[in-house]
Amino acid sequence: MKMGRYDVVIKNGMVIDPSQGIHEVKDVAISEGKIVDVRKGVNASESKYVIDADGMIVTPGLVDIHVHCCYKIAHLGVDPELLCLAKGSTTVVDAGSTGELNFMGFRRYVIDNSRTRIFALINIESQGMIEYARANQKWPSLITGRDEMFINIEGTLEVIRRNRDVILGIKWAHHGLEGVKLARKAADEAGCLLMAENHHQPETLKYMKKGDIITHLYHGIKIEQHDGLLDADGKVQPEFFKAAKRGVIFDVGHGARSFRWPVAEKGMEQGIRPHTISTDIHAESFNGPAYDMPTTMSKFLHLGLSLEEVVEASTARPAEVIGKKGEIGTLRPGACGDVTVLKMLEGKFPLLDVEGEGRICKKLLKAVRVVRNGEIVY
Repeated sequence: MKMGRYDVVIKNGMVIDPSQGIHEVKDVAISEGKIVDVRKGVNASESKYVIDADGMIVTPGLVDIHVHCCYKIAHLGVDPELLCLAKGSTTVVDAGSTGELNFMGFRRYVIDNSRTRIFALINIESQGMIEYARANQKWPSLITGRDEMFINIEGTLEVIRRNRDVILGIKWAHHGLEGVKLARKAADEAGCLLMAENHHQPETLKYMKKGDIITHLYHGIKIEQHDGLLDADGKVQPEFFKAAKRGVIFDVGHGARSFRWPVAEKGMEQGIRPHTISTDIHAESFNGPAYDMPTTMSKFLHLGLSLEEVVEASTARPAEVIGKKGEIGTLRPGACGDVTVLKMLEGKFPLLDVEGEGRICKKLLKAVRVVRNGEIVY
């Protein structure tokens, strides 16, 4: 390739790539779907496309490991191109929208046809999150307390074996501890990670191993007296510190019910910080309060994480968690040509949690350009 003949060059942006310890003004060159150069003074004279990112932040394509993008397959699914890719998330992980009985439709009609790179966690429940149906339907209540009737481990393992290229693990959500036990058994037999929602604590944590994920870290739902991160006195339950030491991953999973400012503030004050930032974007959260990755990232700037820490928790770290280190979440030459260009707005922005409680945030990130595999998609 002749010097200067690139497909896309992003010029003059503040490149933040925690995977390489980069935080300075550089240019990023992409050819044939791959990052090929990151340095000052890239010659873009013969490039097909040049993006002027002066005054902008240039990061690896954002990696959101908790979304629901089974669009038109299940009610809670959103369009992964409009609400993930166009908002800066070049790679997403669908967190258990479908199970072994309906995953193949999701793959055939969404995953295989989207410009967004989509991986999946398969729900331990055979029909996925069918309880999140349209309003005024009573039948989903039949699932509650009957985990074993809606779980088929053999069927789940078979679907995983047939779809190893996109299924990264198993998701447990919303129901009882019997489901957690069965999800643990299936994950061990499949040799994959387990993502569990942050309920029935501290019992659920006992089933989580190194590399597994607890999502909805800072929810404030009162299913039980001590459900979630904090005890009745606002103290972090000690089992969370033990889980962190053995390598359990803590994920944000904002969503429509799972992020409370007071819980996040108390948890972070006591040393429980998120390893990964994710949106839990679905039909009930995309129009607020989660909105998208940049908005969710902005909340953690307000909570005291540095810009580098927020970018790392949204790129390199989630890529590592899902076993894709070096492929995505990085601008290292040879990696996928995924880049998100962000604008940092400064002012007074009231950002709400899931109960409508707000904080006035001084900084707000917005995606202004998105490149996926060397293609400018937004």
